[in-house]
Amino acid sequence: MQEQEGAPGALFVREAMGRATEELAEPPGLTAGAVREGRRRRLRARLAVGGAAVCTAALAATGLAALPGTGSGSGGDAGPAPLQMAAAPAAGPRVFPTTTVVPTASPGPSASGPAVPEAERLRIEDFRQRSANVLHDLLPAEVGSISLLSDHVSDYLGESPRGDLLLRLSVSPHTGGGPPDGPCTNTPVGQEVRVKTSVCKRVRVTDTVTGTTWRAVDGDGLTTTSVSFRLGSSDVYVGIMPYGKNRLSSPVPVDQVVAFAQQPRVMALLDEGDRHPVEEAQLSGPAYEE
Repeated sequence: MQEQEGAPGALFVREAMGRATEELAEPPGLTAGAVREGRRRRLRARLAVGGAAVCTAALAATGLAALPGTGSGSGGDAGPAPLQMAAAPAAGPRVFPTTTVVPTASPGPSASGPAVPEAERLRIEDFRQRSANVLHDLLPAEVGSISLLSDHVSDYLGESPRGDLLLRLSVSPHTGGGPPDGPCTNTPVGQEVRVKTSVCKRVRVTDTVTGTTWRAVDGDGLTTTSVSFRLGSSDVYVGIMPYGKNRLSSPVPVDQVVAFAQQPRVMALLDEGDRHPVEEAQLSGPAYEE
């Protein structure tokens, strides 16, 4: 233990003696050669140590230069720069096609509604495209591909290999008067009432709005699910029902229909339709053939 503690001191003394004797003249005889050899060994050792130090410093400098955020700028302590990700290509607006269904009868000239100005037609078309977009994004995939039904502002077609559905997202100006009496008009929220093969229930859509859901079964055993409620100055109806010749029961339970109507994107559309009606200007279309 004492030898290990004294080793650093011995090295220090040896180094000091070496520096003191380097400047002395070489003594004559064999001793001079030994002195020269010792000096050469010390010089080689110092050169080796110095070269290693220079290499270490160069490697350190190279590593620092490679770090992000250490280059020229407002300071060396700016921290690592964030990763630069390639910008994703901007997706264009989704455009849903318009489907024309053969009507049961062709309306005569007197049955046609007033002509809609082009600016109004474009506004309604934009509203319908955005409505189709939320139907596509927020309803289950079982409803199939979405398209607009011609001449019916509130109606959309869902087509899948299993069958076809009519998707109705309607916000129309309230015609006045109170809500029609029904089996669920004065029932507690959440209580189901059965009416033959159908079931209705009052639900809370928002903190201040209550509505009525229906799960109706037709004579073919096919199901329609819907919710209706009053919003501002408008009557709202969101429904999913069998449609066309390849009819399909609604794959969306009533609770999910309510959840769909409660989505912020849907509520924003309904509020827009309430403040700027889109169903007043629609053409009077004939009934669709089913």
